[in-house]
Amino acid sequence: MSWQSCYSTPLEIQAHIVKGYLENFGVPCILDSDRFGMKPLTFGALGEIRVLVREDWAHVAAGLLRGREEKERRPRWRLLRGGKR
Repeated sequence: MSWQSCYSTPLEIQAHIVKGYLENFGVPCILDSDRFGMKPLTFGALGEIRVLVREDWAHVAAGLLRGREEKERRPRWRLLRGGKR
């Protein structure tokens, strides 16, 4: 069974948030990075943390992350007209 990257970020906390989000929907995932070795790398693409999912779950993870991204772009407020909510 092979794993493939579905998300990468330089921020460790963001990687954990995305991993938790995917796991909440039952998507098996792990974190991978060159940062956590004997000689950690913390710059450029070598310092990124990748969220890996099993190959057979890649399409599900991509859809969930796309939906999450679209939801974050929507305004969190509504324009009220005529003083009514």
